[in-house]
Amino acid sequence: MKKFALALGSVLLVSGSFAQTIFTYGNRAVTKDEFVSAFNKNPTAAADRKKSLKEYLDLYINFKLKVQGAYDAGLDKDATQQFELQNFKKQVADNIINDEANVKALVQEAFERSRKDIHLQQVFIEVAGNADTTEAYKKIQTAYKQLKDGKEFGSVAQEFATDEATKQSKGDLGFITVFTLPYDIETIAYNLKANSFSSPVKTKAGYHIFKNVGERKSSGTRRVAQILVAVPPNATIEDKKLAARKADSLYNLVKSGVDFGELAFTTSDDVSSNNNRGELPEFSTGTYDAPFENTAFSLKEKGDVSKPFQTAYGFHILKLLEARTAAGDLNDPAIFAALQEKVVKSNRLELSKKQLIQKKLSLLRYKPAPINSDNLYAFTNDALKKNTIAAVKGINLNTPIFSFAKQTVKAGDWINFVKNSSNTSYLTSKDNYQELYKDFISTTADKYYRDNLDVYSSDFSKQVKEFKEANLLFGIMEKNVWGKANTDTAGLVRYYNQHKSKYVWEPSADVIIVTCNKETLANDLQQKLKGNLNDWRQITSSNGTDISADSGRYELAQLPVTGKTNFVAGLITAPFKNNNDGTYTFNYLIKTYDAPAQRSFDDARGLVISDYQQVLENKWIAELKKKYPVKVNEAVFQSIK
Repeated sequence: MKKFALALGSVLLVSGSFAQTIFTYGNRAVTKDEFVSAFNKNPTAAADRKKSLKEYLDLYINFKLKVQGAYDAGLDKDATQQFELQNFKKQVADNIINDEANVKALVQEAFERSRKDIHLQQVFIEVAGNADTTEAYKKIQTAYKQLKDGKEFGSVAQEFATDEATKQSKGDLGFITVFTLPYDIETIAYNLKANSFSSPVKTKAGYHIFKNVGERKSSGTRRVAQILVAVPPNATIEDKKLAARKADSLYNLVKSGVDFGELAFTTSDDVSSNNNRGELPEFSTGTYDAPFENTAFSLKEKGDVSKPFQTAYGFHILKLLEARTAAGDLNDPAIFAALQEKVVKSNRLELSKKQLIQKKLSLLRYKPAPINSDNLYAFTNDALKKNTIAAVKGINLNTPIFSFAKQTVKAGDWINFVKNSSNTSYLTSKDNYQELYKDFISTTADKYYRDNLDVYSSDFSKQVKEFKEANLLFGIMEKNVWGKANTDTAGLVRYYNQHKSKYVWEPSADVIIVTCNKETLANDLQQKLKGNLNDWRQITSSNGTDISADSGRYELAQLPVTGKTNFVAGLITAPFKNNNDGTYTFNYLIKTYDAPAQRSFDDARGLVISDYQQVLENKWIAELKKKYPVKVNEAVFQSIK
């Protein structure tokens, strides 16, 4: 009795499983869900749905058989196929990870921040990359206490400054906006209320305390050209006076009508812009120093020219080329796309991805190995200093340091990562070593996640499968059908001779067909062609890409015309508007053929190839069905609504 119950359970299990299988080919099954998903990508009218489903079922069966044929031919191992698949996987992985990192929210955040400029000031204590941070930490805490006790921010910034520029400016960074500073600092600035300051912040450069001095509506962006009269740092007072006089004379030349761009090209000392007539890339608040930006943003009208002004680089004269206000509507696709591009290129997306990966460590089953971090640090330093790598306190290149579900990461992987980092001297500080080790975990986890994304994302698996099968289909069709038909001349001629009656010219004409991008151009061209038939190639090529023309024999029913037309030799038809692209086409009939006539093989070649391809395809499908018998589960098919 128990055996019978067990057997019945197995039958029900198999039956239930097959109930979701719409068809099999050989020992391979296609699920109802896969078929319906593919069908729904080609929507049809509800009234025709059942008929369309049946037609699509036949197509999908043939599709799966052809893809199997591609696997049988080893196309999945083809180098080009694999290269294209890897590229596609990377694109899909990037898109999925960007979505998971909430790139849309980052774009929204950037948009909101772009509407406001922040006047930022800082207390800054510089720390060299390999220096001990203890003293700097004590100083920043002292500075923070003074600020909380009410001491004026600029005085504190000046007192603790470790560089001359910060001392002179009292830490004033001027106005900043979105994308001006690294994302973490930008976030601190935009989260501060006006006239408030942050707690101490550690960056790779040192320690900071930031103050939001004030806010204003965004100034937008500017595009300017400049003439620079450079003043070197060691210039004498007389040198500076000479530079000022030169700047004044150049300004007077501009005001008298001399072309600004020409003067910039011939006289400006800014080697990065003088070859481009002084034009600088578009910039926003916080890109340049305050005197430069204040002058640039004070210019209101296109073409306005500033008087000479001085910065640390010398004397500048600016000309306003374009002023843009802050982005107005994030629902505008162009504005969203532009901001998204900046987000993707900025470090904010990378930071968001790192945070995402940190959250996914448990999903990836990250597990640190039981090793002493001090010993690993000693091993790392030893490995960097010597050509030969020896074990240190039980750690060697093969020592596991952490693992994921299906991967063990070893000390040798870590050493390779360190050697490829931009600054190995950075590791002489243990704090910096720990930061780099965190980066290594994050980078390795990101790669593991990407390499195994098919396990963690059904959407990724689905897209990759669809792309792979479509690519395999194209490859096998080219090999077994399209390419074979095109090159089998003997087979084509034989097929043509066996089916000559199919290849007949209906009433036709030798025609020059001309397409223009404008109706007025088409009308003008018609007049030029009248009486100048022999020069049609020269006439139609005179307008570049605005005109395309070709000649050949066409059946009259194929010609694009407006209304009923009496086709006779010498006729130039009225321009016909092509609704798909708005172009206009007319026909110049050279000779007409009123009676049906046999097409020669050369005339019929395109039609013969098409028919012969179908013959080859049908024969191949029959062979595949013999090799992989197809069985359709009618009950499942009928259950599709």
